[in-house]
Amino acid sequence: MSGPGAGHNGRGAGPSGAEVVDDDRGGFVLALVVLLLFGIGVAAAAGYQIVFSEALLSVHAKETQTALAIARAGLRSYIGKQVGVHDTLVTYSIEGGDAVVSARLVAELDDFRTLYLLRSEGVYTDPTFTGSAARRTVYQYAVKREVALDHMAAFTQVTGNVLVDNAADVDGNDAASGGECEQTSVDIYAAMMGTGTLTIESGNPLHGPDPEVLETFSEEAALDSLGIDWDLLTSADFPVDYENTWPCSLPADVFPVIRQTADFTEVDGTTCGRGVLIVTNTLLIFDNFSWDGVIFAGQISVLPEWLIGDVHYDIDGLLVAGLDGLGVDIRLDDNQDIHFNRCLAFKAGKRLSHFQPMGSTWWEEM
Repeated sequence: MSGPGAGHNGRGAGPSGAEVVDDDRGGFVLALVVLLLFGIGVAAAAGYQIVFSEALLSVHAKETQTALAIARAGLRSYIGKQVGVHDTLVTYSIEGGDAVVSARLVAELDDFRTLYLLRSEGVYTDPTFTGSAARRTVYQYAVKREVALDHMAAFTQVTGNVLVDNAADVDGNDAASGGECEQTSVDIYAAMMGTGTLTIESGNPLHGPDPEVLETFSEEAALDSLGIDWDLLTSADFPVDYENTWPCSLPADVFPVIRQTADFTEVDGTTCGRGVLIVTNTLLIFDNFSWDGVIFAGQISVLPEWLIGDVHYDIDGLLVAGLDGLGVDIRLDDNQDIHFNRCLAFKAGKRLSHFQPMGSTWWEEM
């Protein structure tokens, strides 16, 4: 049978003769692409979060280490800077942070020493990141030396020989009466010698417990016995109340630290002051000089009697000479009196009280 529809089994065909078919694979591919894009986004976000968290951890670790360094530096600053009457709470600005240091009295060991617990909290925040400050706290025990030196002898010659005339008077017996101060009365050596020897010309010019003279046989041993640092006392960085001047009209309870740096410091009856006198070079004594407190001198010198006549002086407290290491010999002559007085020595010495850290007592609060 022939006709227009012959040979096509009754099925229609499009104009071009091509067959149209519905395909579901396009939707699947689109969904897969979206899923992959989502996965990539999640991975990127997770990676960013990990990197950001690691950055925060790194910054925080650095902050905590800086806070620890600040705490330890604050502790060292407090020990080095608190001289005399100390502050119980002080804040130091260090490395962009703060160290808050406090001192708590633990025990009074004796008249010379007290035990303190020092606490230093370091606080630091990195200015490039927001967040709470990092804090680290450290502790250390420290002994506070309540006076400038240990009371060993009324007169100490660190280097150089000493000749004592019969009419001189060097007395280690405590001259203070019972109620003048809170410290316990004690008698000490009349004299202590470092490298040199002490010769008594005649008579008995030395007074004190037997033996009246303590010989240490070295400069280092004498300084260790006294517990002083001459280099520190003479350093320009060491703070004093008066330098190269003499304070007059001091209140009765004031015992300042006075330092004289001239080659020859001439003193006589017109010299004002009391307390701790530090003479970096030579203390040249003329007639009628008197001092209440403690004297540290590179050396002391008195012009001979044949040149200026008798020279009388009174030192009530303690005298330490021969600190310059030059080994210059001195002579204690007629009417030259050095008398130990525990109250005057303590009142003067407390102005130079200072902390000494105890070894192996440092720890961090966890």
